[in-house]
Amino acid sequence: MTLRDLRLLPVLLLLASAAGGAADFTTYVSLGDSLAAGFSNGALLETHQANSVPALVARQAGVTDFEQPLIGEPGFPPELELLSLLPVPVIQPKSQDEGQPLNRDLPRPYNNLAVPGATTLDVLESVQYPGNRLGRFVLRGIGTQLDQARILHPTFVTLWIGDNDVVPAALDGQVVEGENLTPVDEFASQYAEVISVLKATGATIVASNIAEPWTIPFVNSIKPYVVDPATRQPVLVNGQPVPLLGTTGPLSPNAYVTLAASELVAAGVGIPAALGGTGEPLPDDVVLDPAEVATIRDHLDKDNQAIAQICQQAGIPVLDLHAIYSQFATTGVDLGGVHLSSDFLTGGLFGYDAVHPSDLGYALIANQWIAVINTTGANLAPVNVAPLLGSFAAGVARVKAQPRPAILPSATWAQLRRALRAPRR
Repeated sequence: MTLRDLRLLPVLLLLASAAGGAADFTTYVSLGDSLAAGFSNGALLETHQANSVPALVARQAGVTDFEQPLIGEPGFPPELELLSLLPVPVIQPKSQDEGQPLNRDLPRPYNNLAVPGATTLDVLESVQYPGNRLGRFVLRGIGTQLDQARILHPTFVTLWIGDNDVVPAALDGQVVEGENLTPVDEFASQYAEVISVLKATGATIVASNIAEPWTIPFVNSIKPYVVDPATRQPVLVNGQPVPLLGTTGPLSPNAYVTLAASELVAAGVGIPAALGGTGEPLPDDVVLDPAEVATIRDHLDKDNQAIAQICQQAGIPVLDLHAIYSQFATTGVDLGGVHLSSDFLTGGLFGYDAVHPSDLGYALIANQWIAVINTTGANLAPVNVAPLLGSFAAGVARVKAQPRPAILPSATWAQLRRALRAPRR
């Protein structure tokens, strides 16, 4: 079963003619952040890195020496797992130990140079990552992502960067310009410089735009109203859902409550006392109010416009990840009689950290990348997703049998954010 069986996510391209004629994968290099690195279930781990989008593309292109900064069990940070289903699903690290690099002594840069937590500026400037050991694992002090890409003299490059210039504001539940949200003019300048340096290598380049953060389960799983945990249905008073409580009063129906609030909501925080809750408001850092959503959306739209314009001028095709994630979150995808979506735990497209795709999700996205890559003169076959689909279908039934909302403990989320925190200047 391949992606041809889908009635499919439209691969919307920002039209551009690819430079360089037939694609040459002699030296394929990937630059980007955690999405390009294959980060999943809250960890960088070799079992998931084997299914990173760049690794799958390399495999389909017949590349035999595509090297990644592999991390051994239990991953770094330790991979998250579904610890228990009863009385509620709880997600925690499977170990207190940390995985270590497996091929740190490779005598050349890795082909996949993507650093979890990286911003566009990091691709340009960061060699050492204060507080981000994954950055040091990947770059090893040799140089920036761009420096190391040039050392390899790439013939083909995929660039998947920009999410950490926008998405952290949603994950933090607070918008701080220049801290978790890159100013639009700075982003455009930095992205243009990255493209300029890559074009100078002579490589064929394919890029991606940025998806909306409210299409991922970390942001859209908890509704802004009171839900009966036994039925997952809204609690109605006079026929209307009862809003959760924020610091300024009842939440707007257009607000988002992040999964960082799961422990609090399970303890009754944000739920009116009349409905059995504590009556205490949810803190600001787990809620995105409509004004914050509007600010993030404005930045994201302008960043995507910049990506489209810069890449069009450079003759670089762009994968419309924005449209793909939107379809994941709305209609979902039907594949081989199985419905896949962005629903947390049961949708199949995202892992236990609720931010990064599962192996199955990455495989579907890889096929969308391949469709765009083939516009450059390549002729890559799509990835066979049948084995991953079978694993998902077998494992999800036990989760669906327990409908109570899952809890991502605050300590677990804090550990994950520390691992992905990019340096800010």
